[in-house]
Amino acid sequence: MKSTLWLAGALCLGMTAGPAAQGRGNTATRFPGMDVNGDGVITRDEWRGSDQSFKNHDWNGDNKLSGDEIRVGARRPNRWDDRDIEQSVERENDWTPARFRVLDHNHDGRLSREEWHAGDELFRRIDRNHDNVISRAEFADNAGDDREDRFGDLDVNRDGRVTRDEWHGTAAVFAALDANRDGVLTREEALGTEGTTGTTRDEFRSVDVDGDGFISRAEWHWNTAAFDRLDTDHDRRLSRQEFDNSTATVLPQQTPAYRAGYERGRQEGVQAGREDKPRHWDLEGQRELETADSGYEARMGNRGEYQTGYRVGFRQGYREGFGPR
Repeated sequence: MKSTLWLAGALCLGMTAGPAAQGRGNTATRFPGMDVNGDGVITRDEWRGSDQSFKNHDWNGDNKLSGDEIRVGARRPNRWDDRDIEQSVERENDWTPARFRVLDHNHDGRLSREEWHAGDELFRRIDRNHDNVISRAEFADNAGDDREDRFGDLDVNRDGRVTRDEWHGTAAVFAALDANRDGVLTREEALGTEGTTGTTRDEFRSVDVDGDGFISRAEWHWNTAAFDRLDTDHDRRLSRQEFDNSTATVLPQQTPAYRAGYERGRQEGVQAGREDKPRHWDLEGQRELETADSGYEARMGNRGEYQTGYRVGFRQGYREGFGPR
């Protein structure tokens, strides 16, 4: 009888302590060691990094990291819809074999830069042997790595270098990027020389793989509703003009929320462009474009319309602030 009671008590204790114990014992997290109290949640106080980096990983905006946000191999919720296509082109969040096959246009078992649609910095992180192509193995290995942060988000003290303490990804990727083995990453090591030249990323060209001046359905890897909306002449292909008008045509009539977002975005875009001019062009590196809700208040109207206007205004303002290149 005593043994039965002891077992029941042990089971109750195990059930009571389960979440915390599991949190402490769970090594399958993208950010090992940060969940200090082992409750399966990483708060801002527990986070070792910048505020912007924390926001990057807080997918649902609840001011904490939990669930899929910290689980190895989890995918960010799919935002590739017809309201957010410019951010879609810049991002990659599917690391499955099926996705690799779709991106591999010439079916040679590797992804060249011409077949890669996301940012150059992410390409360089995945291309661990620096042969300028992404193999199937390199693509698959990225599923558990830190893929939200850019160099500037990781550089907490803004000294132009990222130390191991500031790095959130795997040790293998850090080692692959650390060319001189000095234990820190410079901007050139993390981004490559193409990340420091100040050239503008041509999103249209990154999708137009065959270089014929049009984006066909076979070259389009995102929401079909977005393609159909952008294809204004219904010829089943996107011209550069149709693609470049993606944000401007989202709302046929500019609402008050759209106009408020546009004005705020343009102001902040001008400032960002001026700040970046002494360094390099980095429009796609502006995290404001992702959240696009700076200055938003409920009284302004629909949040989505505000965000759309903000993105259009920010892009225009950034070009104005940066000036001639």
